[in-house]
Parts: sequence; C-alpha cells; structure tokens
Amino acid sequence: KERYNIIKHQREIAKNEEIPSIEKYRLKPNSMQERFIANLRKILEQGEERALLISATGTGKTYASAFAMRELGFKRVLFIVHRASLAVQAKKSYQRVFGNSVSMGLVGAGYYEYDKDYVFATVNKDAHLQRYKADDFDCIILDEAHHSSANTYQKVMNYFTPRLFLGMTATPDKRTDSDDNIYEIFNHQIAYEIRLQQAMEEELLCP
Repeated sequence: KERYNIIKHQREIAKNEEIPSIEKYRLKPNSMQERFIANLRKILEQGEERALLISATGTGKTYASAFAMRELGFKRVLFIVHRASLAVQAKKSYQRVFGNSVSMGLVGAGYYEYDKDYVFATVNKDAHLQRYKADDFDCIILDEAHHSSANTYQKVMNYFTPRLFLGMTATPDKRTDSDDNIYEIFNHQIAYEIRLQQAMEEELLCP
C-alpha cells in the first residue's frame, strides 16, 4: 500500500509538468524507504516527536526523507546539513520528488532564501536561526545525526518546536562531539535501521 501511494503521487507530479520528466515518472521507493515511511507513520501516531533513521551510505536516506515528508503531509520543513554542498545536493533530490508543488530555498554559505516551504540550511550562524519563530517548521531533519550532540545542532533542537525532529545517520555509534548518546537524543525511536550487510543482501548498493 505504501509503495502504491508513493508511486501514484510521483506520477501525478511528473504529469503536472508541461513536458513530463521520465526520470521523475519512474522514481519509486526502494524497500528501505517504504518500510521507513510505514514505521515513521506509526511513531507519529503514537505521539512521538523524535525519530532516527539509521541507514548505510548509498541506501537513499535523502530520498527516504523526501518521500516521507510528502506522504506524511509536512508543509514546512527545515533540512539541516553541515556543508553547503550537501544542502544543494539535498535540494536537488527533493525537487525530483516534489516537482513544483512546494517552494524550496537555501540558507547559509551566501544564500538567504528564508521564506520558502522547504529550507535547506547549514547551521553555522545564530542570525539565520533568529529569522524564524520556534514553531515555524512542522519537521526538522538533521542530516549526519551522529553530530546532533554538537553545540550547533543542540542550538537548533533547543530553539525550535516542530512536530518532528528526524535524525538520519549511517554511523549512530560514532562519538565525534561528546559522550552524549545519539539514541537518547532521539528518545530511542528508531524508525528504521539498515546496515551495510543487509543493504548488500537486498541489492540496494552497487558492487
């Protein structure tokens, strides 16, 4: 059912363009992305406000989050990364999933596109934070969430009050910033976990 709905929405978006994009029309979720969305739906229904996606590099975390935002109906989203090049890359992936159905912008590293539905941002300046009210976003996605105990990410988590904080990482056990437990930060709510071995078994990666 999850796969059917996602593919149906994807095709509707592709057909809305003057010249439908074959790439967008054919875009469909992989097994990890479907299960992740189904589990995330359950976590939200239980009233939880934080969730973690643990997913090996190359399994499609960014697309998984884009499909989830669309299928779960999040209207305003902040996607946080720690490098500007990653923000640009994430925005391109989201545009393939959403087409022109939401407005998207970049903040940080010389970009100031604050008033968009979906904002892709780096978190190095407090001035960017202060452009928003605490409840401006329905969902805040923290990419490379093993850094979420760092001051830059904690500032964001302490300031905003979204319906959901979604962390995404391939390496949840990495200790780069402090001894804080990443699982605790996300209330031990793991929406999905796929490690390298399983990703290879399911043929989600190239050789």
